[in-house]
Amino acid sequence: MPAPPITVTLSKFEQLEILRAEIEAREEELHNLDRQIRELLFELERQKFLKLLHPLFQRMQPPQDLANLGQLNTTREQLTDALQTMRDTMTALETETAGQAAPASRLRSNAPPAAPGIGRKKFDSFDDFKAAKGH
Repeated sequence: MPAPPITVTLSKFEQLEILRAEIEAREEELHNLDRQIRELLFELERQKFLKLLHPLFQRMQPPQDLANLGQLNTTREQLTDALQTMRDTMTALETETAGQAAPASRLRSNAPPAAPGIGRKKFDSFDDFKAAKGH
């Protein structure tokens, strides 16, 4: 007799965790891409300015990444669109799960468990601290 198929269904809370992690990663990717595009455009403008100054600069080679500028802009647009979609989905999920307690997540199963019974000790008041030190 064949074994039943294994299925996995993500809870809304797991979906939120995934979205938060992906948004963070894609925002970093978009930030790096924006920086790369900005540097390329700056170099183009720098060369254009120098070429206006003197004929010597007419021999300057265009930046190596110039051929990729179209693809960089396309990727930037796709990332921006994906981020907006993920943010909209996250907002909808947060609205659906508002006030609900999140169950234990399968996504954080490799995190070390908290030590049982060890809570954070409150600080002594100044008077208690002073009395304990014997001053």
